[in-house]
Amino acid sequence: MIEWRANEFLWVQVYELLKQRIEDGTYRPDLPIPSETYLEQELGVAKKTVRKAVHRLREEGFVYTRRNLGNFVAARE
Repeated sequence: MIEWRANEFLWVQVYELLKQRIEDGTYRPDLPIPSETYLEQELGVAKKTVRKAVHRLREEGFVYTRRNLGNFVAARE
């Protein structure tokens, strides 16, 4: 579950958690991150919230999408 913080959008909290998991190696480069449905259930948030967080990760180059396969961690230097 996500820990609620006042005055911060929930999608930002999900984004920060996923980014942290990428940076600490929980999610490894070129491997998929968990599905939106799985994250929705694990974190107790709406799928729209997860989708917005993953979209931001994609915009910032942390993940990339492979059509019909999901979102994968981008290799970073």
